[in-house]
Amino acid sequence: MKNLIVDIASLGQDALVKALENKELNILGVTVSPDVENYDDLCNLNINAVKAIKDVPVFKGAQRPMLLKDYIAGKTCPATTTEYTFEEKHAVNFLIDSAKEVEDLEILCLGTLSNVALAILKDEEAMKNVKRIYIAGGALLGFQTTTPTSQHNILADVEATETVFKAGIDLTLIPAHITDNLPMTALDVVLGAECDTWDAFLTVDTGIGFTRGQTIIDLAGQNPINGFRATGKRHTVITAVK
Repeated sequence: MKNLIVDIASLGQDALVKALENKELNILGVTVSPDVENYDDLCNLNINAVKAIKDVPVFKGAQRPMLLKDYIAGKTCPATTTEYTFEEKHAVNFLIDSAKEVEDLEILCLGTLSNVALAILKDEEAMKNVKRIYIAGGALLGFQTTTPTSQHNILADVEATETVFKAGIDLTLIPAHITDNLPMTALDVVLGAECDTWDAFLTVDTGIGFTRGQTIIDLAGQNPINGFRATGKRHTVITAVK
C-alpha cells in the first residue's frame, strides 16, 4: 500500500475522490494550496469533498503564491461553508513531519506547488526523504492550456515550481495534454499505469514576459531555451498513458 499525501487547489477534485476511495492507497492527509484569491472558500470546498468520502485530515497551508499574485488576481472559487474542522498544524509542517516519519512517502500535487516548495525551503533535508512527487501540471509545446506556453498549476506559482524542480527529489511530471483530457489519469500514474515516458531535465521560465511559467523539458541537457538551461537530475515526464 502506498503512503500518499494529496495536495490540491481548485482543480482535480475528481482525482482526489478516487484516491480517497482507492484501497491501494493510504491517504495520510490532504493539503490545500492557493490558486484563487478566496483561499478560505477553497479550503472549505476541499474539506467538504474529502470528508464526504473518508475521515482524512485536511490542512490549510500557504494562502498566496510565493512571490507574484498577478495570475490569481480576480480568480475565485464558489463561496463555500463547512461544518468540518481543519487540523491545527500548518500544511507545510505536516509535509515536513510526514517526510521525517513516514517510510516511502509520496506526494501527489493536483494544484500549485506552493506548500511543497515552502516545505523544501523550510527543511530541505527532511523533504529529501520523500520517495517521489507526482506533479499534475506543465504543458508540452503545442498543447494549448492557460496561455500558449504555460499551464494553470505552474503559472499560479512559478517560483514554487522552480523550487521543487531544483530540490533533487524524484519527480514525475504529468503534463496537461494528459490531465486536461482526463484528470483522474494522474491517479492512474501514481497507481503504476503503463506509460510512455521521457527522462528529462526540468526547469521553468520565471521571467515576467509572455512565456512566464513555461515548463522547459530538456532531453539533452545541452540546449538552453529562452536562456534557461535545465540542470540537476533527470526526472520522469509522462507522454502517454496506455
